[in-house]
Amino acid sequence: MIGLFNEFQITEVWPLYLLPLVLLPWLVKTEGEFQYPSIYMIPEDPFSVWIERIWRISCALLVACLLIAMCKPYLGEQKIDRYGNGAHIMVVLDRSGSMNDDFADRPERGSASKMAAARRVLTEFTKNSRQDLIGMITFSTSPMLVASLSHDREAVLSGLSATEVGGMGFTAVDKGLAMALDFFEGQPVTGSRVVLLVSDGAAHLDAKTQDFLRNAFVRQNASLYWIYLRSKNGSSLHEKLEGDDDQAAPEYALNQYFQTLGVPYHAYMAEDPAQVKLAMQTIAKLKNKPVKYQEVIARKDMAHLFYVIALLATVVISGLYLTEVRTWRIDSIGK
Repeated sequence: MIGLFNEFQITEVWPLYLLPLVLLPWLVKTEGEFQYPSIYMIPEDPFSVWIERIWRISCALLVACLLIAMCKPYLGEQKIDRYGNGAHIMVVLDRSGSMNDDFADRPERGSASKMAAARRVLTEFTKNSRQDLIGMITFSTSPMLVASLSHDREAVLSGLSATEVGGMGFTAVDKGLAMALDFFEGQPVTGSRVVLLVSDGAAHLDAKTQDFLRNAFVRQNASLYWIYLRSKNGSSLHEKLEGDDDQAAPEYALNQYFQTLGVPYHAYMAEDPAQVKLAMQTIAKLKNKPVKYQEVIARKDMAHLFYVIALLATVVISGLYLTEVRTWRIDSIGK
């Protein structure tokens, strides 16, 4: 009861100054005026006494509930601790122009683009991850926050729907990863932390950027999964062609760098939508560990409850009013 009282709040204060009006029903005289003085010799009727008390209580309750309802009461936002299996996941989604193409480099009429395939599997993953905390960042030339790390699925799903608009710009992987890691800063470690990178390309990272990301991953103790959406002529993550340098095969170089982060890392090379779905299903199993999270319950308006009580009090008052004897027949007095 104490916890509930602490969460009960009001928006308006002035109706509380009118609360003394609840005393009026106790000050009103309820006995009717009759022309027959002998009525006062009749013994007191306990049933009538209780009807009078119920009438006064109902009137006082009606006034009190109306005044409290006018205060616009509500239960404040609450956070409830939940326990389950899952992870804290920051999705880092590539929005560069190349994501508009399909897996064969040459878009065909009616074929699914890499962005469409990524959006479909991420939407399904988000809907099924009931006990995960999920956030999302999109990036091209610069990163953009779509949804903070939370239990709010609708924000992530809305962000994924917005990716139907074609992407543009270049692939700034380092900036997207850095922003994702920032959301773990200062947060209690109540479950496994995962950064999920979904991208079809990579950029060259200088030594300073590599050291910064390596330290950030170790400090946040976050795992990294990379779903590499490979185009037909895209570089392989596992085989570097003879004569290629890091500039010619940035994806291969980035994969090699990720293996030096000092945290759990795995790359999935997907060359068609089916492989994207398979990679996502594998990741869903790997990150399924015990996790503690907080479910946020939005504030709840309570005015309707007091209006309902006031209505019930009005019904009681009306019913008692119909039972009131206002005139006495002379012949019944004679008997």
